[in-house]
Amino acid sequence: MTGLFAATVFASAVLTFVVQPMMGKQLLPIAGGTPGVWNACLLFFQSALLLGYLLAHQFRRRPTRHVVPLLILGAVAVVAGRSVPLGPGAQFTTDIPAADVLILLAMTVGVPFVVLSMTAPLVQSWYARAARNPYPLYAASNLGSFAGLLSYPLLVEPLAPLAAQRLGWAVGFGVWVLGVLACARAARHPIPPREEVVALPRRRVLKWVGLAALTSSFLMSTTTHLTTDIAPVPLLWVIPLGLYLLSFVVVFSRWPDSARRLTARLTPMMLCFLAVAVLTRAGEPMTVIAAVHLAAFFAVALLCHGELAADRPAANQLTVFYLWLSVGGVLGGLFNTFAAPVLFSSLGNVEYPLAIVLAALVRPAVWERRRSDFVWPLVVGAVAAVFVFGVQVVMPKVTSDNPADVMLDRVVRGGLSFGAPAAVAFSLVWRPVRFSLSLAAVLFVGSFAPNPHGTTLETSRNFFGTLRVTRSDDGQFTRIVHGTTLHGQQKAGEGRPVPATYYHPSGPLGQAFAGLPPERRRRVGVVGLGAGAAAAYANAGEAWTFFEIDPAVVRIAQNTRYFTFLSTCPAAKDIRLGDARRELARDPAVFDVLVLDAFNSDAVPVHMLTVEAMQLYLSRLAANGVIVMHVSNRYLDLAPLVSRVAAAVDPSLVVRWDDDRGVNDSQNAEGKTASTWVVVGRRAADVPALANGRPNPRWQALPPSSGPVWRDDFSNLLGVWRRGEE
Repeated sequence: MTGLFAATVFASAVLTFVVQPMMGKQLLPIAGGTPGVWNACLLFFQSALLLGYLLAHQFRRRPTRHVVPLLILGAVAVVAGRSVPLGPGAQFTTDIPAADVLILLAMTVGVPFVVLSMTAPLVQSWYARAARNPYPLYAASNLGSFAGLLSYPLLVEPLAPLAAQRLGWAVGFGVWVLGVLACARAARHPIPPREEVVALPRRRVLKWVGLAALTSSFLMSTTTHLTTDIAPVPLLWVIPLGLYLLSFVVVFSRWPDSARRLTARLTPMMLCFLAVAVLTRAGEPMTVIAAVHLAAFFAVALLCHGELAADRPAANQLTVFYLWLSVGGVLGGLFNTFAAPVLFSSLGNVEYPLAIVLAALVRPAVWERRRSDFVWPLVVGAVAAVFVFGVQVVMPKVTSDNPADVMLDRVVRGGLSFGAPAAVAFSLVWRPVRFSLSLAAVLFVGSFAPNPHGTTLETSRNFFGTLRVTRSDDGQFTRIVHGTTLHGQQKAGEGRPVPATYYHPSGPLGQAFAGLPPERRRRVGVVGLGAGAAAAYANAGEAWTFFEIDPAVVRIAQNTRYFTFLSTCPAAKDIRLGDARRELARDPAVFDVLVLDAFNSDAVPVHMLTVEAMQLYLSRLAANGVIVMHVSNRYLDLAPLVSRVAAAVDPSLVVRWDDDRGVNDSQNAEGKTASTWVVVGRRAADVPALANGRPNPRWQALPPSSGPVWRDDFSNLLGVWRRGEE
């Protein structure tokens, strides 16, 4: 009996955590590759989970009466949902993309997901009616969630197209329905006419909600920081969520008081290390820094979820317990996803330091507590100010461009500036309120320390992330930065500015435009605006169209206090706001040159690199037009992928690449950065591999390669991972 119930709950969790990335991926070609799509998916699944738990709580007294009709309804909805058209041909029904995402999700997996969410706690309550402890099944449920989450990127996505994934999920749902019916038959026990349920104190409920909300917020904050400020590595979001689920598995299995005490002692130390890592804006070595953030998050998750496990109610109140945990998770998710970008629009990722400070307050009941006061936090804040600003004055600034020297300087400066105040704060760890406020003081004072990207002129945050406009320490360059990715820079005081970074005239893009005669570049489309540096190659009489998804990027690029690429551009300009693929599909305009610069950040919009996307680009290209693609990436080898995709569309297409990694000292002083570009044309004569009538040896044919060919219904990030690299 135990094996049957555990397997059913496990299967429910696997199905739940496989369908989320599967549906999110399937919506990308329709809604565009924006964080708003994932935010809408997250809101939908959290809300559906809450609705399922609410129904489970309402049906707890007579569950078998309601479960069979609901299972039938869920199975019918699975079959009906498979007939809903998803893909590039699907049409939105409203002018609000987020609303369209919610509608499509409700039509495809809404009812089955609610049924899955509802019956999981009901099955556990049936198990409890046989006078058994149901909470080990909760651990099995989270283990299933963990397995489902990891199986999608590692097994499901690489092996099956989306159509097969949806069919497999539907079959799995049918098997799970049979398991639920078997559990219902095995749990036929008489129901007491009246269950004695003790009213829950409001303070206890608030504790459950607060701990669940804090952990949910910490999860999202960690994921956001890792994927923007350290390394926007594809699939990196899986690791924090996996640790989140693993913590539930651990604490709801066997979690003695000794483990709670040990976690309570280690977590404050980890929070201090984490605070120093955040303040130093450390990003290298990536594996070490990421490990610090992940270890601290896992410690916080064990601490908070351990307190929830220790305070779980009797089995007859299981459904209400899950309900309030779900409420907390939704509140934490809503705060990070929707409230924080509005509240902290000009401050950046403030919710991460806030979560660190709140986590410092959490202590188990077995922890010794003492009375706190507010004097010591002020003292720690003063100490932090002395160290943070004193080190900047006393220590000479490193002028070497050697990465090792720069890293050593940052480690020494960060250790002295932030490590010493954090150590003072840690000495107060036995008094949680005092420790938390002292850590808040260190984080607040440290936020005023000099930025390694230069002096911050403006910070802008929306659903697409946080953008910063900075000025280099020597005052020569104005930059636009998103996380760790430099999206463009301009030298101060230039009339019509010379393009820098990967747009430098000596770089691949400059060479490509130099090889194109004026009559072959009258109409130019650019996907990805950045600082607008591509406009430096425009001439009078030409028509340039820029496609940009982030309105903050457009506003900053048009601000002449920062950048003048657009204002000094002599060509006719048009800026289209929205996902480039959707905008290209809507507009039948034809271009002589199509520049695609949507891949320079390591978080790649997959739907822009598929066979269907390449077909769209070619349909918008003049007879002798060319596609020029920026494919620099620290973790993915995208150039061979472009070659394979082009060959799948038309084997006669000509593909050349320029891997420009050699940047000399003079070019570095001009702001040039290394980059890799690919150019695609229909014929060899179309490809700008000729400059001034002579072959350009830098543009080489891509060697044949084996590997995945991405389509709208199939992509495999692991298949294009750079071997032997972080």
